[in-house]
Amino acid sequence: MSTALITGGCGFIGSEIAKALARRGWAVVTLDVAGPTRFDPDTTPETIRHVQGDVRDAALIDGLVSRADLVFHMAAVVGVDEYIQRTLEVLDVNLGGTRNVLGACQRHGKPVVLASTSEVYGLSGALLREEAHKVYGSLTNVRWAYALSKATGEEYAQAMTGLGLRFVTVRYFNVYGPTMDAPGRGRVIAKFLGCLQNGEPLPLVDGGEAIRAFCYVDDAIEATVRLGLGLLIDGGFANGPVNIGCDEPVTMRDLALRMIRLSGQDVGVREVAGTDFFGPGFEEIPVRVPDVSRMRDVTGFEAGIRLDDGLRRTMAHWGLLNEPKTAIPSDIVPAVKIQVRPDDALRDRLTTILWSGRLSNDGPTVRQLEAEAREFLGASEVLATASGTTALELALLAAVTLTGAAVLPAYTFQATVNAVVRRGLEPVFCDIDPATFTLDPVALARILAERKDIRVVVPVTVFGVAPDLAAIRTLCDASHAVLILDNAHGVGSEVNGLRLPPEPLVQTFSLHATKIVPAGEGGLIATNDAGIAAEIRRLRCHGVAANPLESSTGTNAKMAEMAAALALHSLRELPAQLQRRRAYAQRLRAALALYPQTFTPQHLPPGIHTNFQDFGVLCQSRTGGITGIIAAFRTQGVEARRYFWPPLHHLPAWRGKFELPVTDAVAGALVCLPLHGRMDEATLRRVEAAIRAVGKSAAN
Repeated sequence: MSTALITGGCGFIGSEIAKALARRGWAVVTLDVAGPTRFDPDTTPETIRHVQGDVRDAALIDGLVSRADLVFHMAAVVGVDEYIQRTLEVLDVNLGGTRNVLGACQRHGKPVVLASTSEVYGLSGALLREEAHKVYGSLTNVRWAYALSKATGEEYAQAMTGLGLRFVTVRYFNVYGPTMDAPGRGRVIAKFLGCLQNGEPLPLVDGGEAIRAFCYVDDAIEATVRLGLGLLIDGGFANGPVNIGCDEPVTMRDLALRMIRLSGQDVGVREVAGTDFFGPGFEEIPVRVPDVSRMRDVTGFEAGIRLDDGLRRTMAHWGLLNEPKTAIPSDIVPAVKIQVRPDDALRDRLTTILWSGRLSNDGPTVRQLEAEAREFLGASEVLATASGTTALELALLAAVTLTGAAVLPAYTFQATVNAVVRRGLEPVFCDIDPATFTLDPVALARILAERKDIRVVVPVTVFGVAPDLAAIRTLCDASHAVLILDNAHGVGSEVNGLRLPPEPLVQTFSLHATKIVPAGEGGLIATNDAGIAAEIRRLRCHGVAANPLESSTGTNAKMAEMAAALALHSLRELPAQLQRRRAYAQRLRAALALYPQTFTPQHLPPGIHTNFQDFGVLCQSRTGGITGIIAAFRTQGVEARRYFWPPLHHLPAWRGKFELPVTDAVAGALVCLPLHGRMDEATLRRVEAAIRAVGKSAAN
């Protein structure tokens, strides 16, 4: 029987590792200065043996390590309270103890799992890859004692690889569970439990806006044990760090409100300064979220216990769960989720911009974005703008020389008609195709036959699906109308293998925060007409000409450098995101296909390779209508959101002037279901399960 030594084996994580290994048939020796209070004497296997001792006892450590096959070094003094109030002990245990364990493992040739922490990332925020740079605050502040002691332990391990040490470092991100800390003591969840136990408001340190990602103990233990067992063979990950966590970020305020709801108590929250709560020396880290891709890649495991589920288990253990059985999950899967995953390159670029003093006015980052967008789209000219709306306004100003009317769908966002009206054109709303939800060429042909003042046609890409541009272009040519595509939803979509379909004279893209390539606010204009591009370039900078005496009116539509940096980062991530979104959509469409009487997803015509910017579905219910469908999804913990509602022809300026039966039917029955740029398996299964539940109930 193989034997594992676990230092700190009676602690929160160490005790759970011991139980997990015993279940796998291992003999386990736990070393701890404390007694085995986390082990039930009636159920603890005989294969677990406890030794009371201190990791600072080098002789004791050497003897225990020599008799083990695998070592888990979990012993440490942890917690914000501890490293502020017991700084010397933190340093002694975390430095001296770690050196003893690593030295013994090196001498006896024993592989070791070295426990580290997300604290080693210091002031760095999300999204934290293992190789991310570490930046710490002032070393006169004891707040960094714990982080530096753990980082130094990692350096000890790295230095000993040249002497033959085989190790893996596990950096834990906010592991929690029923036996973590007694209510009121230790870490944030336990402190909140203490307040709930006493019926007191939950304290929000410095406003509760700090963001963390919590990992339930069962998931953390499974990943840790897999890494340990992998060290015994050639796992391909030895001698480096692996983040252990769950990619489900939450603010401390949201965490508090979730726990209050689950408790059924109306205790509320209170705001408190961090230095008052923890004492002098406290320094908050605004964001700390792990990149867990390495954990997933090397272990084949991904944390699957969502925060609400883990909180329920933890609170139930302490008798603090009082949630109605029919309660709606508090962690609703949103229809739209902004997922910008920062890295060192983005942070460095933003820092460079700030130091450069060049924040706008056609700066180098804007030019780099335009160059990479030209290559990605296959366009000869791409210009960045302050928003998708200003992009469309500039396109209309540059390409439409006469006054008159513009044809556009009413099934679009208000920005489309705003741009038309600002250009001085009369909006004429056209009906849409019932399957693709895009401008209907047949309806367009009727309008063009009736009206001779149509100067421009502005079809809209919907959820990533382009309209029938070939048919629309033929009609525009016959009527001498300009074709401009509002392609706000279309970055990354393809029409017959092209990301920039050739039919429109100009097309515009949105880089809004909710779009697939977010810049916060921003837009792109793409055209193969150099003259149009030159005119747009002049108009977006107040209409100033090369010769100032030839300037005319224009607007300020320049993109800022900071927005361009975010857009550039997002654009570079887009190919991988497109692959994921299409895989997710395939799964969700398969789930919808089981209930054809209830759900009709957007039709994807031949030649269309959509980016799935959004996931639109027509819904039918025998009772409750679309509001009932939305409520049913919410009961399942999934947001179903109406989109382009109400359609524009119902707004006061145009109410009663247009008959658009297909638009009304689609707008009255369509919702968008969650489809994000990155969805874990648990979230996908939740959406699939919601589709099945709603599909069954709506058909009855």
